[in-house]
Amino acid sequence: MSDVLRAVRAAPVAAVAWHDPAMSATPQVRGVVPLVGDGGPVLALPYAVADAARSLGAAPEVLLALTDATRAGAGWEPLVLRCRPRLEEDLHGDRFCEQLLTQELLRHPPTRVLADSVMLRREHWWWLPRLLVDLEVVAAGPLPGADATRDGGAHLLVVGDPAGGTALRATAVRVDATDPAAPVVALADEPGPQAGPATVFGQEATTDFERWGQWAWHGRWDGRGLAVDVVPEQVGLPPVPGVVARWRRQRALERACREGIAAAGG
Repeated sequence: MSDVLRAVRAAPVAAVAWHDPAMSATPQVRGVVPLVGDGGPVLALPYAVADAARSLGAAPEVLLALTDATRAGAGWEPLVLRCRPRLEEDLHGDRFCEQLLTQELLRHPPTRVLADSVMLRREHWWWLPRLLVDLEVVAAGPLPGADATRDGGAHLLVVGDPAGGTALRATAVRVDATDPAAPVVALADEPGPQAGPATVFGQEATTDFERWGQWAWHGRWDGRGLAVDVVPEQVGLPPVPGVVARWRRQRALERACREGIAAAGG
């Protein structure tokens, strides 16, 4: 377990996958900054994404995949962790500030802009309340297709249960998105996962996390290729924002966090 937590600490980003039939038949996947608490990995999600956090916390099982070696620290390795989630609504940010804020300040530069001093934390108080998803690791192993992660740019293929169950299977893949409507998914290892509803997820972040692109194709995996039903609006890093775009983005984030906190009774 110590090696697993060392790898999580060394991962600049990770991908978390879960199944929520109320949202979609295909697996849900999003990029996260994985932190480590006393009992194992923790995801500290702001109230701007409260719906996704509650969906994730209510899943019977989630996968946490370490797929991106770019800027990874010593001890990183491509792993997939099968976990039981437990959601805690830290509505005043007490546990987050006491146990996890220092880690996030070190690993997520935008948080330094919002919370790197007492004065900043008072001004941006809405950034401190978090939905904390503790992940109890029940199984850990090498990520299938790990060769795809060596040079960065790996995508994650997550395949659900064709019978509608909650079990997920994941492997790292290469994607040629020259034609975003018909991406070519290349498996590093054969055979790939068996057929089922599937998501192919990719992400890329700049060193300062000012730009963090996340995108996904949803469809059906037939064992060797993906029949796409939903195409991402954009693949790769978002464009460089100007001063006005940065201001609008932060205002939108603040508004979404405040609304989520208010809806939760804060």
